[in-house]
Amino acid sequence: MKWLFRAAISVVGALVVIAGSAVTAAIWLMFTGGSTEGRRLGFFDSVFVDVRQSAEGAVQLGTGVNDPLPLILGVIVVAVFILAVFVVHDGLLERKRQLLAEAD
Repeated sequence: MKWLFRAAISVVGALVVIAGSAVTAAIWLMFTGGSTEGRRLGFFDSVFVDVRQSAEGAVQLGTGVNDPLPLILGVIVVAVFILAVFVVHDGLLERKRQLLAEAD
């Protein structure tokens, strides 16, 4: 049960990190291109920002997901990393308990 809870925490944490990174990349793309028109890709070409000039002179801005594969792979990699940190932490705590038990 403990590992199921940790796996859920890892996946949720990975989703938050990757979603935050993708949104940050999209916002960065909105403001770095200036007034040039066209489609800009970011975060390993997974998100895009599309800037167009309308006939009335207004600027239209669109964002979205271009390719979900880098987002999915990012979530998997970050979740595995968080689980690895949990494993190392548990190992270090067990080693500390063992050393304290031997000292007594």
